[in-house]
Amino acid sequence: MDFTLSDEQAAIFELAGRILTEKLPPERLKEIEQGDRWFADDVWAELAKADLLGLALPESAGGGGYGFFELALILEQVGHAVAPVPVLPTLVLGALPIAEFGTDAQRAGHLPSVIAGEKVLTAALLEGAALPPAMPACRAERSGDGWTITGAKTLVPAGDIASIALVPASTGDGEVTVFLVDLSADGVGRERNVSMNLEPLTTLTFDAVTVGEDAVLGSVGAGAEIVAWITDRAIAGTCALQAGVCEAATRMTGSYSSTRKQFDTPIATFQAVAHRVADAYIDTEAIRLTARQAAWRLGAGEEAAEEIAMAKYWACSGSHRVVHAAQHVHAGIGVDTDYPVHRTYRWAKHLEFSLGNGRDHLRRLGDLIAAE
Repeated sequence: MDFTLSDEQAAIFELAGRILTEKLPPERLKEIEQGDRWFADDVWAELAKADLLGLALPESAGGGGYGFFELALILEQVGHAVAPVPVLPTLVLGALPIAEFGTDAQRAGHLPSVIAGEKVLTAALLEGAALPPAMPACRAERSGDGWTITGAKTLVPAGDIASIALVPASTGDGEVTVFLVDLSADGVGRERNVSMNLEPLTTLTFDAVTVGEDAVLGSVGAGAEIVAWITDRAIAGTCALQAGVCEAATRMTGSYSSTRKQFDTPIATFQAVAHRVADAYIDTEAIRLTARQAAWRLGAGEEAAEEIAMAKYWACSGSHRVVHAAQHVHAGIGVDTDYPVHRTYRWAKHLEFSLGNGRDHLRRLGDLIAAE
């Protein structure tokens, strides 16, 4: 399969990279990390101004009409810049499902403001495990002309700044339904937790939160299909982020080893160092290509279960080797928080643990192959 980018795709990739790199140098990232708000508002506005937030959303809503593959290219650049912007939760977890399953009123009510950079969305899928439960403990019961939602969701990305969350809940008789919940509504609680890359992951609680019938995404009982659809794209998007993080770590390591000298000789000329960096490059390419393959198949509407499992494996196991090599080659400076390489390690481990154990993904891939 030829993954050479078209001229348009290359332009999208370059534009996203330029904005994120220019707006988020290491000094700015450190300033954000030391503040109370893990969100580069001005960069988010710049992405909106460049029409990148609406790139993969329908033209009917004011978007660019591109596909998931192009969005994955933007996510790669977010990972490369280790950028504190909620592209994955807002677009992959929130806006794309609304575009795919929402009513005309839901699309009109949310997508234009996402495209303009005025609204942050997310999805509250997890309840303590690595994957969304088949039957959520969070439940919704009919109440008058609407529903009352009770329960809790964990590890919600951008949950501290999002205005709307997609919330799957059991609705009786083995049914799951997804609701669009206003996070400013009465009964919604937010507990802010911080991941190892300093990204807030919020626990959301719903204490008899009332929503109308118009808050149902898709239809009552269609939640399992919608959650599976979101989960596939969330995994592929996370793998794309990991590809960008590992690319940044490998490039920094190659540059550092070319200028750092021992015995008046660049350490890159030492065979052991050269082999370590070469292995990191190979792993990074594997992460990038498998992530792009999964994203392309999802964007093309093709079956992608095997490709997603392969991408997850490389994004977990390959990234572990890449960032460990980066830290090892950088030696003591790698743990100096004034030097930027430590961010790639923290981000890579956060994304790795979000995806789960690499061995589990190999077992999943084996099961898929055996089933054929």
